[in-house]
Amino acid sequence: MANCNEMKEGEIFVCEKCGLELKVHKTCKCGGADGTAQCSVPLQCCGQEMVKKVKGTIL
Repeated sequence: MANCNEMKEGEIFVCEKCGLELKVHKTCKCGGADGTAQCSVPLQCCGQEMVKKVKGTIL
């Protein structure tokens, strides 16, 4: 699952259906330090969740 509060700078997320790739340039600052009110909607494209790409492969 690709929720923005879990994404780290430099990571790439890809849509397995159309191939769209998004690179994280800045980490999410949503929510408080105690973890409340964080983003809870997964990043989606083509009606499905995007997945993290690691060294040329998709997880």
